[in-house]
Amino acid sequence: MTPRLKLAMEPDGPSRGRHVREIVQQLLQLDTVRGALLVAPDGFVIAAELREPVPLEPLAAMAARLGRELAASAARVGRASFSTAMVSADDGAVFVGAAPIGYVVVLADQQADLEPTRRAVEQAVALIEAAWTAPSAGPASAG
Repeated sequence: MTPRLKLAMEPDGPSRGRHVREIVQQLLQLDTVRGALLVAPDGFVIAAELREPVPLEPLAAMAARLGRELAASAARVGRASFSTAMVSADDGAVFVGAAPIGYVVVLADQQADLEPTRRAVEQAVALIEAAWTAPSAGPASAG
């Protein structure tokens, strides 16, 4: 792990960092997924797993920009946020899902079955959301 990625994981403790990395790694279980990332809204790479070399920083910047624009558009039409977006090209597709700490990004092959890939992105977002919204392990207040 690069020092930059390790630093990104430390503020919330090792269990959340490990959990996020596992979620990103699980996305690679789909044969047609070439890579998966979790990117902060500012484009900082939180976690990444790639099967082949990809220019990571430009991809992260593009995904963060797309995510911010989609979130802003959703707000303009009165929605809380967007769930999953897909951008396709001749050589594959990029999926972006809005998570509480950033964006789940998946690079899919041209021959990818898009529906299972979209569901996998949504499941990853749900797992991250559950990890970040879980109640803290402190004593319950009597009110």
